[in-house]
Amino acid sequence: MIGTAHHYGVTVSNLDDVLPFYRDTLGLEVISEGHVERDTEDSEKFEHFVGVDGAVDVEVVFLDAGGCQIELLQYNHPPGDDAHGANNNDAGASHFCLEVDDIDAVYEELTDEGIEFIYEPITLSKGVRVAYMYDPEGNVVELSDRSRM
Repeated sequence: MIGTAHHYGVTVSNLDDVLPFYRDTLGLEVISEGHVERDTEDSEKFEHFVGVDGAVDVEVVFLDAGGCQIELLQYNHPPGDDAHGANNNDAGASHFCLEVDDIDAVYEELTDEGIEFIYEPITLSKGVRVAYMYDPEGNVVELSDRSRM
């Protein structure tokens, strides 16, 4: 009944701040961009689809993450609350994982660029090396070394 994962959506407050991180720093390719403008037929449909009351105005960017897409959404209207600040053990906290070829090299490169990690890469009991980092708005992104999976 359920197929493969298609995308993981992340609502951001400012695409101009966040998109360069995913596109330029992480190297994900933009595959589509769109804008659902307020008070249009699509706006009304989007309002019902996502369960947001008010004339929705949202900008959307999809990035290719190698088999699954990352969807970045910036709601221009109606304004939303800031949901950041949850601890990773809080119900509702979320993250997504990107596989990398050499987590130690990627960690070094990204920390040199000023990207904040929660902790340096560690090896879990099954031999997988992982690390959590933050995007520019504080969303958690996990990196996992595919050579050890």
